[in-house]
Amino acid sequence: MKKENKRKIIMIGSVVGVLMIVGGGLGYQVWANSIQNKYTETQVKVADIVNDNRFSGVIKSQSREDVMASNALKIRELYVSKGEQIGTDTDLYESANGDVVTSTVAGEVADIYYEEDETVPAGAKIMTIADYSNLQVSIKVDEYQLSSLAVGAPVTINIDSIGRSVGGTVSEISREATNENGVAYFTAIVDFQGDAQIRIGMNAEVIVVKESAENTLTVPVDAIQFGADNETYVITKKDAKKTINQVVTTGVTDGANIQITEGLTEGQTILIPVLKDTTTTTFQRPKTGGGN
Repeated sequence: MKKENKRKIIMIGSVVGVLMIVGGGLGYQVWANSIQNKYTETQVKVADIVNDNRFSGVIKSQSREDVMASNALKIRELYVSKGEQIGTDTDLYESANGDVVTSTVAGEVADIYYEEDETVPAGAKIMTIADYSNLQVSIKVDEYQLSSLAVGAPVTINIDSIGRSVGGTVSEISREATNENGVAYFTAIVDFQGDAQIRIGMNAEVIVVKESAENTLTVPVDAIQFGADNETYVITKKDAKKTINQVVTTGVTDGANIQITEGLTEGQTILIPVLKDTTTTTFQRPKTGGGN
């Protein structure tokens, strides 16, 4: 009887031991699944971050002249031909009464609309001169973006239709806003050098860099959390079962990723909440003070 009791005790102990091991494993798995359901993992990366404003516009010539007939006249002789490059004060044509008309801008004779010995009515366009080398883009800038612009500031101009990017310079910013359909905006002019590929009338995107950081530590913006005292932190793993809130210092952001200047190292694993508390995790600092 004693041997049988001992066997029962041993068997019960074995079963309990197995159950404890299985239960512990299941418990860990449940915890791991819970963490996996609450967070997604990512690593701290080294990358470049650029915070910029982007504007759209249409390419135009900086200098353009439509040579008009102030009154009815007959062209005696044309001194230029279509496609010819000319400078300012170049003789363009002579009328039947001996008047010689000269150019006021330098550029290419883009088109001639009348031939020699033809009569031109008053107000008609005789020829067009356009500068295809010195180009510009006019952009609309709202008052909140105005601080990112300054006369003389360098910009990048993307021309998607030909897959080109060229450098330009802000040459002018209007002093007064224009109101269009209830929306106020300022006009800025960006100058740049053209070539045979870039044509007047093409759509262009002007990129103005506000701030940037090269080869810097970055994390997704969604990883940034805010504490009760408005400090910024990210969630990291302390060990296999615990997480900690690691306080960090942030820098430049492009809206998707953000620079980390203190608190993390390259390759470190951080956790991003799947379901975030919008009162503390949205990357906009909580408002302080104020009233209703």
